[in-house]
Amino acid sequence: MKLFSSLDFDTEPHALRWALSFARGYLELGMFAAAEKELSRLSVRHRCYADVIELRVRVMIARKRFAPAAWLARSASKIYPGVAEFYVLASEAYEAMNRPEDAKAVWIAAPSLFHVSSVFHYNLARYEAQLGNHLSAREHITLAIELDPANQDRAESDPRLRAIVGGVQR
Repeated sequence: MKLFSSLDFDTEPHALRWALSFARGYLELGMFAAAEKELSRLSVRHRCYADVIELRVRVMIARKRFAPAAWLARSASKIYPGVAEFYVLASEAYEAMNRPEDAKAVWIAAPSLFHVSSVFHYNLARYEAQLGNHLSAREHITLAIELDPANQDRAESDPRLRAIVGGVQR
């Protein structure tokens, strides 16, 4: 028996790429259990990589395991504060649980480097609208559209923002 065999120090990087590729493929095909199984085969040291955690959260969300997905994404955002995807996924999980105040809190807690992005303002607009804060929602969606005009069409087709966007011009 090899000491610390579960750490799998000999695994080559290409094995990790293949495992992630297979897991992504299973996720896209709707084979969530197979995706989870592929991720669980990874060594302990690879399980803490940002790409692996992100994919694990995506699988949890697809399986409608929203509470653990939100917890894992928020935890990962503390370890990898510069990875916007963890904020997106955590807020998506909270929104799926109909908890817009928690989804908003995720973005408020994000590093200030995200506070100037259209993604930040678009998401805050969505959560403010859900919370009934229409003036704040309108301000955020206006900024999101200024930063990225493609957000106009996106907001017009977003049921949570449709009423807010009416008065916002390109």
